Amino acid sequence: MTLSNKKARLFCWIILILLLFSLIVHIYFRVNYIFHDVSIVLAWVGYTSLGLVIYLFCFAFFRDLLIIVSLMTLKIKKLFIKSGKTPFFSPERRGFLFKASGYSIAFLSASATAFGYATALEEPRIVKIDIRLNQDRKDLRGLRILQITDLHVGPTIQYDYVKRVCDKIQVLKADLILFTGDLADGSPKALGFDVSPLTDIEAPLGKYFVTGNHEYYSGAKRWIHEVKRLGFKPLINEHKVIKYNKGLLTLAGVTDINAGAFFKEHESSPRKAILGCPENSFKLLCAHQPTSIYQASKAGFDFQISGHTHGGQFFPFNFFIRLQQPFIKGYYKYRNTKLYVSQGTGYWGPPLRLGTFPEITLFKFI
Repeated sequence: MTLSNKKARLFCWIILILLLFSLIVHIYFRVNYIFHDVSIVLAWVGYTSLGLVIYLFCFAFFRDLLIIVSLMTLKIKKLFIKSGKTPFFSPERRGFLFKASGYSIAFLSASATAFGYATALEEPRIVKIDIRLNQDRKDLRGLRILQITDLHVGPTIQYDYVKRVCDKIQVLKADLILFTGDLADGSPKALGFDVSPLTDIEAPLGKYFVTGNHEYYSGAKRWIHEVKRLGFKPLINEHKVIKYNKGLLTLAGVTDINAGAFFKEHESSPRKAILGCPENSFKLLCAHQPTSIYQASKAGFDFQISGHTHGGQFFPFNFFIRLQQPFIKGYYKYRNTKLYVSQGTGYWGPPLRLGTFPEITLFKFI
C-alpha cells in the first residue's frame, strides 16, 4: 500500500469517526433540550453514518473471511504446485484484488445504505390479513381491525412522518385501531408535538394501546398519560368486551413482557387480562413482544397481534434476530393460538430497512 493510499484511508476513517461523533453531540443537545434544529440534523447525519459503518464492517468481515479461507486452501494446494511455476495468487495479484475488493466494499456499503434509507422513509405499505372465523362466531364477520406498532417517534421520525401515517390510516376507515407499543424514543415533553397527529385518527369502536419495551426506557407512566391525551385507551393487563353486530370480541392487552422489571404492578399477565371475559367471545390479545404467545396460548386466546422485531429491520440483522426471536414477521400458529407479527410502522436507530418494509396491518374477520 502506497503512502497516498494510506493517507486516503486514514482520511476516510477520520471523516466516519467525526460523523459518528455527531451522535454524541446530538444526544447531549437532546437531553438538555437545546439547539433543537441542530440536534435533528446531527441525528440524521449520525444515524445514517452508523448504518454505513455497519455495512462497511459487515462486507469487510465477509471479505476477510474469504481471504482467510483462500489462504488456508492455498497453503494446502502449495504442496502440489511445482517449483518455478507462478502461483495463482502472486503478491501483485493479491494486492490488486485486495484494492479492488476495497472499492467494491465501499460501493456495496453506500448502495445498501442508500437503498435501505429510501425504503425506511417510504410510506408504510398496507398488509391485509384475513382472520377466518368458525361458524359459531360468524356474527363478527366483516369487522376490520387496524394495527400500527413500533412507530419510534424520536430523533429522525417526527411530525411529518407521523402525519403521513395518520392520513393513510384515516383513508382505510377501520372499525378498531390498535397500537401495539413502542410509540416513541424520548419524553412526552420533547415529542408531544411530533405524536400529536395521532389525536386525529378515529375508529367507531375506539382505539387502544399497549406498552412496548421502549415506553419503559422513556418513562412508561408518562407515556400512558400521553396516549390517553391522544385518545387511546391503554390496556394494562385488562380487557374490553366489544360488540359488533351480534358478536362479541374480547379485546385484551398486556404490558411488555419485561415490564415487571420496571414496575411490579406492570408484570405482564395474559391470564389476568382475559379473566372474566365472555366464554363465547373471540379472544384477541395485543402484546408488544411475540413471545407473549406462550402465556397467551395457556390463557386461551384465539389470536395475538404483536410487533417488536421490525422483521429484523435491515440486513444482516434480519438473519441474526432468529437467534433471539422465534417469531420474526408474518403469520404463525402456536398450539391453538394464532399469531401475527408486524414488521413495524417506523424504524429504530439507523434510518434503514433492507429486506423489510414499514407496515400498517389491516385485519378483516371473514
